[in-house]
Amino acid sequence: MYVFPGQGSQRKGMGKELFEKSPDLVARADRLLGYSLRDLCVDDPDRVLNRTEYTQPALYAVSALQYLDHIDSGGAPPAVVAGHSLGEYSALFAAGAFDFVTGLDLVRRRGELMSRAPKGAMAAVVNLDHERVAEILAALPYSGIDIANINSRQQCILSGTYDEVHAPDVREAYIAAGARFVPLNVSAAFHSRCMTEVQGEFARHLSGVEFRPLRIPVIANCTARPYPTTGYSDLLVRQISSPVRWYESLSRLLARGHDDFREIGPGDVLTKLTAKIREEPLAVEEAPASEGAAAPQAPPAPAAPRRPLRRPEVVFMYGGQGTQYYSMGQELYDTHPAFRDAMDRGSALYEAAQGTSLVAAMHDNTRRGQDFDDILHTHAALYNIGWSLTEALRAEGFHPDAVLGHSLGEYVAATVAGAMSFEDGLDLVMKQAHLLDLRCRSGGMLSVLASPSLYQRRRDLFAGLALAGVNFTGDATGNFVVSGEAERVTEARAALDREGVIAVRLPVRHGFHSDLVDDIRQECLSLGRAVAVNSPTLPVYTCAYGGELDGATLTGWDDYAWDVIRGRVRFDELMATAFRDPARHYFVDLSASGSFANFLKHGYGPDYRGAYAINQFGNNAASMERLCEGLEEITGRASALA
Repeated sequence: MYVFPGQGSQRKGMGKELFEKSPDLVARADRLLGYSLRDLCVDDPDRVLNRTEYTQPALYAVSALQYLDHIDSGGAPPAVVAGHSLGEYSALFAAGAFDFVTGLDLVRRRGELMSRAPKGAMAAVVNLDHERVAEILAALPYSGIDIANINSRQQCILSGTYDEVHAPDVREAYIAAGARFVPLNVSAAFHSRCMTEVQGEFARHLSGVEFRPLRIPVIANCTARPYPTTGYSDLLVRQISSPVRWYESLSRLLARGHDDFREIGPGDVLTKLTAKIREEPLAVEEAPASEGAAAPQAPPAPAAPRRPLRRPEVVFMYGGQGTQYYSMGQELYDTHPAFRDAMDRGSALYEAAQGTSLVAAMHDNTRRGQDFDDILHTHAALYNIGWSLTEALRAEGFHPDAVLGHSLGEYVAATVAGAMSFEDGLDLVMKQAHLLDLRCRSGGMLSVLASPSLYQRRRDLFAGLALAGVNFTGDATGNFVVSGEAERVTEARAALDREGVIAVRLPVRHGFHSDLVDDIRQECLSLGRAVAVNSPTLPVYTCAYGGELDGATLTGWDDYAWDVIRGRVRFDELMATAFRDPARHYFVDLSASGSFANFLKHGYGPDYRGAYAINQFGNNAASMERLCEGLEEITGRASALA
């Protein structure tokens, strides 16, 4: 396990013995930077080494050169790598994400943007449990301070606006709790909401960079989980304003049996941190596992114990934004008492909060055929219909062995599994919808019927658009979704049409899974923290993380609730890691449009068995009956419809 340090580890004289060993790389670095890398690191004649725009390329270069020297000298390649903040770029270089100069250009641009960020401040809080640090912060009368780093159980870094971080009552609150409060010598609020504008600019820079598949697992700062092998640039964007979850990252690796840590780069900051984490690791509920280059890209430990089944596992699947339409579920509402009762329950809660009937909005037949895209209705409607279809099947005697969520559908899956209550889940999506409506720029999403490699190969077609999700991939075809500003979505669709590529605009007014939702990040985190979270009673498969929810996710529900709408939807990765043997599973599509049934049919083949409950083409009573017949065959239980 190799770890790479971040900003703060730089020192005059670093790398002195390395520059002569790689003269070609150093010369290329000098041409890119416009100054002598060796002079900066070894002599620092202009005393600029501690300025962010110089620190970042210098640290990256020294760490990368030291890694190359170690490997060239016969050192064993690492089984897994991780980097602290800026060090993540050195880790990605070691894993083959890009060549030396490309990485240097990335950190050069990152450093330039961060150096121009609005004035901010950071402070270390030491000798206080990280849970207590968060409690004190929540009680303070300030909204501009975030926890930027959780480095160990008793070391956190606060980051935010200058005036708030340096407010006397902030320091006094932590000192009164028994902590040391140490202001840091920085000029900006790294890894906080203050970096949102920088994050957006950096995302535009990254849109022109082609990243290579990773050869070695890399642990991401913002998720404390492995990067996916491909399609991971969004994690570098998020890292700029997201907290560095180092304590969790190292604790997970220790739990998985990685006990040999080597720090690559100047200093020994991470070596000392590792010693502290060894003494008091975070309980992450991970079983030891090997994590080689082909390791799964998702947390392996389920949140709920598995019970062996003599029949296929029945997986209920829930869809998100883009699957909705006017009159969805109306036929079942008119004919199925349990479905109607569940829908009415949600509608009553919605009306108490919003003053209008949710069912009336959904079943407005005067709008049939129009886009159902008012977020104030659709967010709650999709949550309610997924829950109500589940209640209908429960009334027929059918229950899931596991649940799977796709984007907004993750909230439904978590509710069905008992991780949060129906009331809390509905309240979360209603409040989230209001934030989206009031605070976020309008946008759009485009579903593209082509191999996801097209997104990487043809950046001209997708400039300015984020890769929001991948549903399936293949040599001949695939399906992926892009997201961004409405004008760019329109332009991309027209360009794809000219190329003969089928692309369908989804009925949404917001750019989910892109930086267009970043303006509400902090509020969404607060909504997640307000939810009372329980251990789920059955496994929850998540497309946000490409695996199963684990115990650490339950304690970080704020991050998870945000990642559901901001992170990439990794349905393809989830299928590849969790559902490799189709004979072991039976998939029940409880999306409004039968989307999952289409994914399975076109992307995964006939061995993946399942059926949908409803779709937009009618005859929903008949499709529900067919679904129940399939479940009867699988489970051996007779339906109440029989």
